[in-house]
Amino acid sequence: METYATTVYVISEEILRILGIKDDPQSQMSRYLCKRLRLFRAILSNSRLNRRIHKIPWICWNAIFRFLALFFKQINKDQGFAIDSFPVSCCQKNRIDKRKVFLERRYLGFAASKKRYFCGIKVHMIVTSEGKPVEVLFKPGAVSDVKVLWEMKLDIPPDSKLYADGAYNCFDLEDILKEEQITLLAKRGCKAKNRVRTPIEEREISSKRQIVETTFSCITNLFQRTFKFCTEQGFLIKVFCAILAYSVSFLCKGELS
Repeated sequence: METYATTVYVISEEILRILGIKDDPQSQMSRYLCKRLRLFRAILSNSRLNRRIHKIPWICWNAIFRFLALFFKQINKDQGFAIDSFPVSCCQKNRIDKRKVFLERRYLGFAASKKRYFCGIKVHMIVTSEGKPVEVLFKPGAVSDVKVLWEMKLDIPPDSKLYADGAYNCFDLEDILKEEQITLLAKRGCKAKNRVRTPIEEREISSKRQIVETTFSCITNLFQRTFKFCTEQGFLIKVFCAILAYSVSFLCKGELS
């Protein structure tokens, strides 16, 4: 746990230094204590810590994620990536009508894998062949997967293969990505009439994209049993921190050495 906490602290501080963001000089949490492996003697109260976390701009959160993603793409043994999404509900189904956040209708989505409706967001993510996240995007639950794929940066190396399920079938997008030297391999299904894939190709796509399902399972295991939040930003921060915690776990395993 000490190694994990120290790794997170050092990475965060170095990225903030690069971005030129300085902490308040009255801050009671210093890196000196972290170096001594005593971590923090003066701990902020829960309310004060929450207020400080909410003041962190999203550019800092994204910078930490991009820093880790850069390493993951550099050590990726092959050029295979997988994309998918998973729902994160902000409340129980029987409390949707009583919710005080995510009030817009676009946050009411349908989780096909669980065959039920939910209120919240979808986390759209691209992972390497080893399950390391390299791109993530939060969108309302009602937004379709293929529409989000149009908006993603897809900052992956040329000649990469992007494996996906049938929700990402879009011939126009496939042609555009092909011009950018990225091959989108989405499952066609047995009812496909155009650009039909062979059973061998379908099995290969299913096998390659299983890693993204495993990644989602590991990330959701890091979630709290129930999310406690008062604002939409607080909800998004908790979800994003779980993704960062999963990414940092690869560093602690020594996989980047």
